[in-house]
Amino acid sequence: MKKIYTQTRIETVVTTPQQMLCASGVKAKISGYKKDTGGGFSQSSNIWLAGVVCSSLLMLGTACSTTNNPDQPKQQAELKPRTLIVTQSEEHTNQVAIRRLPQATITDAGETLNALWSAGDEISFRNISYETYTPSGTTDEVQLDGVLLADRSAHIASFASNNEVWCDVDDQILLVYPKATDPAITVSGNPLQATYSISLTGQDGTLATIANTYHHSYGIATITEVTPTVANAELAEMQNLLTVCKFSFVDESDQPLTITSLSISYNGGTYAGTYPETATVTVTQGTPCTVTVTPAEGGYPLTVAPTGYPEEVYVALLPEAAATTYSFRLESGENIYTGTATAQLIAGEYVVATGLKLTKVNL
Repeated sequence: MKKIYTQTRIETVVTTPQQMLCASGVKAKISGYKKDTGGGFSQSSNIWLAGVVCSSLLMLGTACSTTNNPDQPKQQAELKPRTLIVTQSEEHTNQVAIRRLPQATITDAGETLNALWSAGDEISFRNISYETYTPSGTTDEVQLDGVLLADRSAHIASFASNNEVWCDVDDQILLVYPKATDPAITVSGNPLQATYSISLTGQDGTLATIANTYHHSYGIATITEVTPTVANAELAEMQNLLTVCKFSFVDESDQPLTITSLSISYNGGTYAGTYPETATVTVTQGTPCTVTVTPAEGGYPLTVAPTGYPEEVYVALLPEAAATTYSFRLESGENIYTGTATAQLIAGEYVVATGLKLTKVNL
């Protein structure tokens, strides 16, 4: 698999033009994880099977258009409170090299993961064109963020805010899925930077839990038109911050192992034996917008605790720019198995890592 940090703890990579968002007047279907056909898990010792597909590359950047200086906060304007509606469509999908998947319902299609929005799914939003906003003639700052709800169960859905948000034409709207926890999305600095936290702890190995809790994605929409009460924004695509991996294991006799508990950590380097369980995401305005993920220093391995003793589990992991060797510790009933594997992971890709061979530990 991959190595999240070698020297620095902050990594920023801007995507290729095909992967960039351009939320100004362009809508695109949000589709599923696509299995990569690049490199694969390599046998770093005699205990690993080959033939598992992986990817290279790391974080995501997002291009966004704005009529303002991209490196300055938007000038004070006469905003009005409006219901925010964000729309998407199936246009432009063939131009997207890697289609991202922020939906709340995910199913395994073998080579890919398919997804649906469910009516009522929640996404956090923040108007990142302003650090704060105070209406003329008042001294009280007003609401620039909130929650959007999907209007229907479908691959493509529109989203609307529960409460009115102060906004105007050309404002940039940051969307975060799953809904950011308190404090949700904060903005500060010049140029404006929006930050929020993500977590990988408590995974149970199922796609359902990943979709609702660990499938961290973001997008930037642009408000294209307004009425006195409604603001319409268009979203090209949402970008995933993580990689979803499907794992299964065998013993030295190639017999499948059931999974009572699976722990994943780095096999070497400064953070050997640990894995970052939380991280801070920073989205910086500009053309293109950039995203930085700063993982916290992990003191423990990342542990997945499934129910029902399955033979395979799904795990959301942070992408890496370079090949990284990971250590696995598998509890199968009363037995313990260990091993290592090396791979590079790309955000938004679906990695099938099945039949990895582990060695039993003599207790």
